[in-house]
Amino acid sequence: MSDDILARLQQIQGHTLKLQAAMQSQPKPSEGHGTDPSGCVGLVVDPDGLPSRIEVRAGWQRHVAAAELGPLVLLVFQETAAQATQAWSESFDLDAWRSRAEAARAGEREGAGLPPLQQARPFGSPRDPLTLTEEALKALKATRDQAAAPPVTVTGWDGDRAVSITLTPGGLQGCTINPRWALRQGASALNAALREALRAARAAIEEHAARRRAEAQGLDDLAREALATLARFQDFNNPPEEG
Repeated sequence: MSDDILARLQQIQGHTLKLQAAMQSQPKPSEGHGTDPSGCVGLVVDPDGLPSRIEVRAGWQRHVAAAELGPLVLLVFQETAAQATQAWSESFDLDAWRSRAEAARAGEREGAGLPPLQQARPFGSPRDPLTLTEEALKALKATRDQAAAPPVTVTGWDGDRAVSITLTPGGLQGCTINPRWALRQGASALNAALREALRAARAAIEEHAARRRAEAQGLDDLAREALATLARFQDFNNPPEEG
């Protein structure tokens, strides 16, 4: 591996570390709390943009038709999530982010102030180049297929299958509540069903997220092994001089 490639890898590594530091310096999203104007439906949106609690107040029948209860939950979520996003965007220091990003780019262009490129051992173990190339091509194809696929959608139900919560990684997509069933229930039973359905949907989303994290870790490990293999070629091309 040529010195130019090593230098370029050093620049990319330094640039990435600085951009990560810039992002980590920004405030994280906070919880959002919302309710409808009548106060019948209240919910909490977590920092990841997913509903973490949905509650229906006692006496909701006086303000909302049973058939409109599910759509109202979705509407309250959308408004609450939008408000939380706006609050976070207003707290985001865009000028500071741009300044740090530009400093990272300037450092990359100048090649100054960059951390030394790690050696092969911290990156991973060298691999057979042909096997490594085959695995990399498979991983890239899987990544392209995932990018082209629609977002995962999961639905959680309560035990009676009277209440459903539909989520994507981006948030709440739907809430259905059987009107006839709802009219026979008190607020406590309705809220218990909402909690059960929400818990099931969130568990399915977390399972999907765990798979994606494992896939990302696999790609990261593959990249580390590739760098270790390239570094080994550098050692072969530049053997130590005999004293």
